[in-house]
Amino acid sequence: MLHRMLSTTVFAAFFALGALPAAAQTFHGPTPYFSTADSPFALGSGGFALEDFEDGLLNTPGVTSPSGVVTSTQYPASIIDSVDADDGVLGNGACADCDSYFGGGGAVINFVFNANGLGGLPTKVGIVWTDGGPAATVTFEAFDALGVSLGTSVANGQGDSSYWGTTAEDRFYGVEWAGGIGSITIQHTAGGIEVDHLQYELPCPASEASVYCTSKPNSLSCLPKIGFEGCPSASSASACAIRGAQFLNKKNGLLFYGQQANGVAFQGGHLCVKLPVTRTAVQNSGGSPTGTDCTGTYAFDLNGLIQGGTDPNLVAGATVYFQWWARDPNDAFTTSLSNGLRLTVGP
Repeated sequence: MLHRMLSTTVFAAFFALGALPAAAQTFHGPTPYFSTADSPFALGSGGFALEDFEDGLLNTPGVTSPSGVVTSTQYPASIIDSVDADDGVLGNGACADCDSYFGGGGAVINFVFNANGLGGLPTKVGIVWTDGGPAATVTFEAFDALGVSLGTSVANGQGDSSYWGTTAEDRFYGVEWAGGIGSITIQHTAGGIEVDHLQYELPCPASEASVYCTSKPNSLSCLPKIGFEGCPSASSASACAIRGAQFLNKKNGLLFYGQQANGVAFQGGHLCVKLPVTRTAVQNSGGSPTGTDCTGTYAFDLNGLIQGGTDPNLVAGATVYFQWWARDPNDAFTTSLSNGLRLTVGP
């Protein structure tokens, strides 16, 4: 169930794919749901993660829930309301050994997607409401990367009078939005809430990513950071930008990369990429037009470089290591260094 964990620590603001929601969002449901065949998404394509909680954990990559628990950690199997087919048999109703996700007080569950760990935000997300109080009003809402609502889907009179694993009431709620879905919320008006089959598109299913090594504090004690937006690809028309942030404003800098990781002492910090390295063109960090602060940022078009064919090492399947370097006149070495970024180029 856990395809591959993409562990990064880059702050999420770098990966917001748009400042305002577009008008192209599409909501699905509520529709009856008994198995993955009832999803409007191509769950068997390899491009989706499906969290069915059957291992007793929420551990698919790039998603967390600030509210709720896996149901079996709090309640006996007799009242767990899992998706019908999770026991391998469609149509037999309750499953004694299955699991779901539960929200108690306030009857609300949130799932938050981490663009850092996924290499972007999913554009398709769904969840299945499986139980709650009788005749509840259920509200499903989606948000973009900045927390702006993309809209709601509301159903009245949902839920039977049983808390004992019935499945005829189970309903799918989903959303699609090309700008990237930052989080979803599902809540209702009666009783505790159970959900199952959290499903979401993997933005970079062929890519692995991690942030490693240590940033060098600059002369203002800020820690420059590296990150990325989009999926590294040898063929995709979509962009993939390697970002740098918390650098000094109005200072020249550049991105360099190589074929192996490193972590040796260098210019008062760490060299996170092993020599030999390739340097990109110098650019200015911009930021505040006056004074000195840490508003400087950098961006480099990785997919443009990959697909331009000038570096024969940048091909599908190649793993590449990146680091930002910049000027810092008040540093003892007059330089600033980010941490390192590891990416695998997708097809």
